[in-house]
Amino acid sequence: MSTTTTPTPAAPGLGERLRTGFGLLGPRHPRHALPVEQADSLTLPIGDDGVVVGVNSEGAPAVLGVNRPTPYDMVLIGGLWTAQVMALRSAATGARVAVETGRPQAWMQMVHAMGGGQNGLSVYDVGRVPPQGASAGTPVLVVRDCGMRPPRGRVVSGPWQSVLTLLPYLSPVAPRLLRQARLAGIQRVSPDEAAELGRTMGLSRTEVESLPALPDGVTLWCTDRDRQYVLTQPTDAEIGLLGTPRRMD
Repeated sequence: MSTTTTPTPAAPGLGERLRTGFGLLGPRHPRHALPVEQADSLTLPIGDDGVVVGVNSEGAPAVLGVNRPTPYDMVLIGGLWTAQVMALRSAATGARVAVETGRPQAWMQMVHAMGGGQNGLSVYDVGRVPPQGASAGTPVLVVRDCGMRPPRGRVVSGPWQSVLTLLPYLSPVAPRLLRQARLAGIQRVSPDEAAELGRTMGLSRTEVESLPALPDGVTLWCTDRDRQYVLTQPTDAEIGLLGTPRRMD
């Protein structure tokens, strides 16, 4: 009595698999394996996510998390130069920058350098900023360069849309803006302004005394819980476009 065995169909070759649409074959090489006890060695030097605004007193990068899923208001009592560096670096991270300003000529060089407003930076007259349509894929930074008494903005902070208000000096509207802000930057101010900021923001005596003597390019960034002196160091490209750090415009 004979037994007949049905042969098992051969596995399809590479050409057959490609023709039948079952996907590409991956590379054929030994698998990479790591013992469990070595897993902790797989650490990556990843820091905070955001815009690098300079270095802190320890020489480490100081990063501002500008693009956020929640409303974020910032106030900078300082010079135009620092605000423009922040705008450039925000655009470099993929954000669109909308500048509301009463001095558009001060921003035109940046607009031309970045492609005439087609590559991330647009300038509008005061009160004329249209809705920006911010989203996680296209975050927006609105820079309000509207002088000592900026009017209440039509476009406010929201999900993925932060607002940076630039004040050249301490003005009557500054206390209100500082109370609303989650982040405040202070550059060199007069002793009287420093004393007023100390009372408004709860600064220490040492911090108050330091403000009138801050060098160009240095900002004291303040949150509810943290204070950091940050030196903004421009790149060669930023110097070519904006010049060297300066407090006065």
